Amino acid sequence: MWTEAPSVFAWYARGAETLASAGPGHTVKLPARWTDDEAILTPLPEPLPSDTETEKPSRLGLLSGLAALSRKYFVDPFVSPANPPWFDARGVAVGLFIGLGVPLGVQMVALGLLRLFVGFNTAMAFAFTWVNNPISVIPMYYGYYYLGSTILGKSVSLSAESFQAMLKPMLHAAYFWEAFSSFLYLGWDLVLRWSLGAVIAAATCSILGYIVSYNVQKARCARRARQIGINYSQLLRDLEKKTRGTDGAVRQAK
Repeated sequence: MWTEAPSVFAWYARGAETLASAGPGHTVKLPARWTDDEAILTPLPEPLPSDTETEKPSRLGLLSGLAALSRKYFVDPFVSPANPPWFDARGVAVGLFIGLGVPLGVQMVALGLLRLFVGFNTAMAFAFTWVNNPISVIPMYYGYYYLGSTILGKSVSLSAESFQAMLKPMLHAAYFWEAFSSFLYLGWDLVLRWSLGAVIAAATCSILGYIVSYNVQKARCARRARQIGINYSQLLRDLEKKTRGTDGAVRQAK
């Protein structure tokens, strides 16, 4: 029993020295009886990532993907000259005319039908239809009624509160036909006044929107042509070729 003590103490001492020399991040595997063989050093396994750490990259990826889509469809069409100026300007004009001149609830159907026959920047058109929204619809539509009544020489018999109450069925309609029928139920006289004011406002804003957006996009295309070292006419031909190649419904403006 006592004869084994020195070897036991030596075993512990050798093990302590090996532990000290191993350094952090390693474990030491010792045999049952210490021999002259070197201890086997094995690195510690990497800790498993926590749920929070695994969720962060996925959340960041989702947010970056949404940001990229938003930039592609809602920012780039307005700041990047990827289309001929007339193509973007036509989208602005169409969006303003539909947003201002077509009753709420019918606008997306009208935009889709028009898109079948006329080429324009759909993203811009969709964005500008939102000039008419749940916040602006009541004062805008009452303004149409007031303007139409004034032009026709008729008295404004409805107050803003009464007009808003009459529009409630149309504003809360769930389907296209429900919204359209609710609009017609307002009565021929009111629809005529509203339509006259809406057409005047929509046509005026649509023309102004086309002129302003055309000049803005033309200036951007000219700046882009200077940056890449070609003339404006060449860039315009390239943009129109690209537009016709990706959209068969687009017709070149004369």
